[in-house]
Amino acid sequence: MPPLPSLEIANWWLRARRLRDTLFAPGLFADPAWDILLDLYASEARGESVQISSLAFAARVPHSTAIRWARIMTSKGLILREKDPHDARRVHVRLSPLAREVLAEFFGKLCAQGQVPAPVLAKPP
Repeated sequence: MPPLPSLEIANWWLRARRLRDTLFAPGLFADPAWDILLDLYASEARGESVQISSLAFAARVPHSTAIRWARIMTSKGLILREKDPHDARRVHVRLSPLAREVLAEFFGKLCAQGQVPAPVLAKPP
């Protein structure tokens, strides 16, 4: 499980991107690979399994775009694909150890440089 500050930053980033999407024209901003990585990072921390078919929703892109990015990120060693042992039609995806390590380092550097809004890291009352 990612350290708490990293998880809080990932969740904040996802919420900020969703808010941005509600305020600007649909389709104006797109970074499907980043959205997929953030979603997988947060899902893993919550102990949730992610089906490859869910990536389109996470990235807010068409299914074909999400699948294309999943292939690219698989070829780069960032995500791993696994067949569902109970249903051969389903494929699950998760972060590779490399992606998990790089994301944790990225979030750690953001914190160290003071680049994270203070309320994101504040402990709940």
